[in-house]
Amino acid sequence: MAFQVLPILAGLIVGWARKGSLWAIPRINLKLVWVLPISYLIQVVSIHDLNGISYQITLVVSYIGLLIFCGVNYRVPGVLWAMGGTAANFVVMLCNGLRMPAYIPAVEKMAPQLVPLLIRGQYGKSIAMSDSTHLNFLGDIFYFKIPPQSLVSVGDILIAIGLVLFLQDAMRVERRVSSSGKHTSEMVK
Repeated sequence: MAFQVLPILAGLIVGWARKGSLWAIPRINLKLVWVLPISYLIQVVSIHDLNGISYQITLVVSYIGLLIFCGVNYRVPGVLWAMGGTAANFVVMLCNGLRMPAYIPAVEKMAPQLVPLLIRGQYGKSIAMSDSTHLNFLGDIFYFKIPPQSLVSVGDILIAIGLVLFLQDAMRVERRVSSSGKHTSEMVK
């Protein structure tokens, strides 16, 4: 999740460069927006504090919440990208016992001390990528060096693209007002 800081900054910078305003963002009409913080909080708690069935239930509830949020807001620019990334991450985890396969050479670059933990079993939500893990191309295969250092999956990249598209577009909502004073975007009511 730390990787998402950079796309947020990028979206804000692009939005600002396109003469957008931070004050326009709250005018976006998102449905079920409360689901986002709750789903992310559930996910963080499940990854760091829970084991067994409680981990599994909370992680599944978290992903279902995120997918429902994306589904009801699919017309908002960037949300389909985020939905695709969320679905990709969820599918690879479903196929691997609700764990994300992590590419060991990438883990070695980021945090070599974690490699023995992964090889012995799991670390947080991650397991060591191997021949017995499934859909490895959707796992955490990329090492992202720019702080905050992270392992990144294809799903994370899709979510990042969605964040940039959403933010830069959201910052321009006020600019999409026609001469009659009516908004031309479906996002603003």
